[in-house]
Amino acid sequence: MSRPGRHDRPCLGRIPRCALLGALLLLSACGEPVSNTYRPTDWGRNPRQPHPLVERDLGDIRGGGTLRMISFYNSHSYFVHKGGQAGFDYELLYRFARERGLTLEVVVAAPGADLITMLNTGQGDVVCTGDPPEAEWGRWVRWTRPTNFVRKVVVTSEATPPVSTLTDLTGRRVMLPDGDPFRAELLDLLHARSLRPHVVGAPPRVGPEELLGLVREGRADVIVVDDLMALAAQVHAPGLQLGPQLGRRRPAAWLVRENSSDLLAALNQFLKEHFSLAASGRPRRSRDYGIIHERYFSTHITLRDFRTADHRPDKSGRISIYDTEVRRQARAAGLDWRLVSALMFQESRFDPLAVSQADARGLMQVLPRVAGAQADSLYEPTANIRAGIRLLSTAWRRYAYLDSLDRVRFTLAEYHAGFGHMNDARRMALDLGRDPNAWAGGLASTLPLLMEKRWYSGARHGFYGGRRTVTYVHEILGRYRAYMRLVPREPRLATKQRTRSSLVALPAARPDPP
Repeated sequence: MSRPGRHDRPCLGRIPRCALLGALLLLSACGEPVSNTYRPTDWGRNPRQPHPLVERDLGDIRGGGTLRMISFYNSHSYFVHKGGQAGFDYELLYRFARERGLTLEVVVAAPGADLITMLNTGQGDVVCTGDPPEAEWGRWVRWTRPTNFVRKVVVTSEATPPVSTLTDLTGRRVMLPDGDPFRAELLDLLHARSLRPHVVGAPPRVGPEELLGLVREGRADVIVVDDLMALAAQVHAPGLQLGPQLGRRRPAAWLVRENSSDLLAALNQFLKEHFSLAASGRPRRSRDYGIIHERYFSTHITLRDFRTADHRPDKSGRISIYDTEVRRQARAAGLDWRLVSALMFQESRFDPLAVSQADARGLMQVLPRVAGAQADSLYEPTANIRAGIRLLSTAWRRYAYLDSLDRVRFTLAEYHAGFGHMNDARRMALDLGRDPNAWAGGLASTLPLLMEKRWYSGARHGFYGGRRTVTYVHEILGRYRAYMRLVPREPRLATKQRTRSSLVALPAARPDPP
């Protein structure tokens, strides 16, 4: 996928480690008797806000330029990998957004969060979890055509007796991820066959990936998770054996508000073009869909790479190999190093030898004519970071009078567009009666006008592709928010932060000030 960069270059804590969860599993020692009346509480049942409080359909989304995706943080739907945003649902929805000229922003929900309430209160526009919707959710939300098909499967460790049939579950301790809606169906299934294993509750905020790790380490006996996730886990972490599949094959789908009919129609049209079922029941996939699906569920190399700790800030606490240098220089300039890293990824994908068609060079894509003393050494990481941070901090100081979020936006926009084009856009904002010191309703809407002859013909610095700058700012901010959730600003907080679950939903529109 190509994402716009300034020069068109050609080229949180996390969920607790398995070792810390052993003690929590002891709290689940008393197995539940199998009952067809037991219904656990989960995020999809009885939402606090069952109906929309906002009117925000596709037209409003186009007007603002940003589509917001609500998701849990996991290796299926959304995660950060090698500094970039990734995930099956993320990539698929990213393509939808880009086809319509939209920026995709991700709102990460805390494990077990009430996603329907988040959707209905306007915190996001589409819920993407990779899960099949429950029929009762139709009272509150609408869902799309299938994005995938999943089925539950029994998983045990190769070091324990296998489960070949449901009867083999007798006397075993069976666990599902916290809040999994399938739990009720499992209990009904066991009850119908008069089977009485010990169905135990997973520790709070423990998802399927963590349960797979517990099984592999012998800290959990039997778990029930989605088959695609279990098959992927067998590739990157051998030691698991899969048992019988449970229930029917069910379609995963995205959720939208019940008053977002235009958005639902557009999503359905997009999905119909990429994924459908033939009369035989076999899935038909477009080339793009097939590539994405294989990347996250079939290709062994990428499956292992996606879960390599050094490539995942939620596992390593590291964004890139340049963290130490970026942190040192950003601190001296009064900037948040995570914001600098988010910009650096946008510019070069952390490639120190990157060069653009405009001859911008290195990690932060600095032009030699503005690099000063570093002009002859821009392919050297330390020198490039120094030159880039100097340019960024100059813009940062220039907008000190703005509020924290707009100061970040204007700083990023100037780094991309340059001071001259920013001034042209601000003059135009004044002429149009807009606020030249605001991003929303100000620069975000006037920068794109520099692409129209009737506007740029009177501008001091002429034509400029301002729409790319708006996208650039939104994409860096989205990545910056992701980094803030996963990596502390100060390294002394890293160890403490990574020993507790702190994947919480940050405000969708206001990051920490640099």
